[in-house]
Amino acid sequence: MKSIFIYTGLLLIFLNSIIGLILNVYDAFNWITNDVIILFNILIMLQLTQLNVKDGFKIGLGFLFPIIAILEFVLGIVLKNRFEDNIYLILILILVFIQIVLLIIGKIISKNV
Repeated sequence: MKSIFIYTGLLLIFLNSIIGLILNVYDAFNWITNDVIILFNILIMLQLTQLNVKDGFKIGLGFLFPIIAILEFVLGIVLKNRFEDNIYLILILILVFIQIVLLIIGKIISKNV
């Protein structure tokens, strides 16, 4: 299962990079941001598979995290090309924070029950 996440993620990073090189309208800032988003989501899914959490959390978060990843990717496409005053970048960071908190909550609850 872990290798599926790794291979799929690497293929998505490769595809995103190729598209970033081909399309002029896909700015480098957005392209690199989306590569980082894909890489982070690969790592978070691998962490989910490696953590010793209850199956319910693995299944639930296994469905929720890809949905959040798609939302982060779409936000990464419409990002402004700067760090200052970038509401979409703030939303991406909030979604990343939510993913990390959900992973921690799942680990804590699975440990205590």
